[in-house]
Amino acid sequence: MLLRVDGLLADQTVCVLVDAGANVSTTDLLDEDANEYLSAVCLTHAHLDHYQSLGTTLDHAAPVYAATDTAQMLEDVFAAGADHYELSNTDRVLEQLEPIAEWTQVVPGLRVHPVPAGHTPGAAGFLFDVTDGDERRTILVTGDFTNRRAAGYPGFDPDLPVDVDVLVLTAATSEAYEPTLTDAVATICERVRAGSTVLATASGLTGLQIAYLLGHLADHRDETLPITLVGHVAKLYDRLDYTVPNVEATPEFADPTDVLAADGVTIAGPEVPVDGSAERLFGIISDDPGATLVQLINGGSFPVTSAACTTYQFSLSNHPTPETLDGVVEGLSPVHVVITHQQGAAADQYKDKYDSFVWATDDTTCYTLLDESGWTPPPWVTESTTRRVQAGTNTSGRQLGDAVEDLEMPLPNVTRVDDVDLGAEGLDLERLRDRLPTGRVGQPPDGASDDQQGDDGSTAATESVRADGMAGEWAGTTDEPDVETALTSIDARLERIETAVTDRGIGARVVDAGDDTLLLRLDNPPEHLEHGQRLRVLLQDGVVSENADGHADRES
Repeated sequence: MLLRVDGLLADQTVCVLVDAGANVSTTDLLDEDANEYLSAVCLTHAHLDHYQSLGTTLDHAAPVYAATDTAQMLEDVFAAGADHYELSNTDRVLEQLEPIAEWTQVVPGLRVHPVPAGHTPGAAGFLFDVTDGDERRTILVTGDFTNRRAAGYPGFDPDLPVDVDVLVLTAATSEAYEPTLTDAVATICERVRAGSTVLATASGLTGLQIAYLLGHLADHRDETLPITLVGHVAKLYDRLDYTVPNVEATPEFADPTDVLAADGVTIAGPEVPVDGSAERLFGIISDDPGATLVQLINGGSFPVTSAACTTYQFSLSNHPTPETLDGVVEGLSPVHVVITHQQGAAADQYKDKYDSFVWATDDTTCYTLLDESGWTPPPWVTESTTRRVQAGTNTSGRQLGDAVEDLEMPLPNVTRVDDVDLGAEGLDLERLRDRLPTGRVGQPPDGASDDQQGDDGSTAATESVRADGMAGEWAGTTDEPDVETALTSIDARLERIETAVTDRGIGARVVDAGDDTLLLRLDNPPEHLEHGQRLRVLLQDGVVSENADGHADRES
């Protein structure tokens, strides 16, 4: 999106580009005959659909502004994407890149400040402050945003200490993100607990988020969960100076088996294991029925679904709910709302929805929001809508003196916070407690203290959780069970599991067909089996039956 501001510089239109996805060119956007010149490019975050064309937007030596940590990771992001995407002039982008954290002057009369956006580590929106004579106007560009944290980075906070005149709103939404994220995290933990070798594949930034959540979740529950990051995600982890419990970064590895283990999870990219580190690791586990592949997909990729290992895929689109969008608009009450990241009917739904002038178009026309006569409504808006908006928003303009105090107040910054809040990250902690009961023998479940005292000072009985995750035998007492009782309970549990597995088996007799060929002749074979079909057979030694002659045969 290109913002144009007239009147700040003599005989020149100041232009600011926000993001540059695929096929963006300032040669097409700018009209130098009309004295339009690029003064700055603002990058909201390091996702491909926002930076892919940055190399074609470097006219007039314009600085490329990004929040500090997005700027910090951009070299690694370019390096990882160079072999897979059409990226140009990346060295020049890095030369013109300027990290910003506070108010930064673009040109006299125009300054910009990054604000947290959630969505992904380091993401930011941008607040523009335009001073024209004795009046001041503000434009807030949200970028892709959520009010959730992202691997410790704060989410978008609509409670800004300024009046926003123009809100450029990314309207992509997702109602399934939090339950899907919780399901993905729970599935990874469950598979590790089951002894599976787990490979989680994701983009670099998504892998970083998952590692942050898994590492802190295990630490919070006082559990051990080895997490190994490899390749691009490991480089981002090191670049951003993360220190997450249980997490180890290994950017380079020679032998894939060195970074795979049956008691932990390995996180690698890309999100589908068709190349890169993920492909090398997947080659090791793909034929292992005891292994697990968990694919964390942002969209546009086709997951692997056919392999001997167990496969899962989760679509993680970290955008706000529609209700969150409505709350942002109603809270800020801007004169103009410009809808981005939506097209057609998805964008049209926002027209006339708010007490603001709503621009929801997917064309490339240049529209005027403010001119000498004041705020300009969209050409399709009726007079009644214009009157309604003018009655409900501040369309008269603010005097410079009235606005200075607000704009000098501290704004939230895009800096990773020290405290850990997994609920604020989007995890449903109650649902996780249901799916992942604590596994420490004789200890109370999460959220319960070892000694819960009643009003009379006595210690209340608390329910404990057994090693196999099943509550019951030791409930109602805070005393540790004796070792004999604990082992007896575990043995009984293992016997029940073995019985359940054995009962699902099929009896078979070994037939020596000669020429070193052994055949299995099934007793009462299921009807669905067909000639030539390939099966994986688990042989269990030690099961003895009696043959027709009364002699003992060893079955498998």
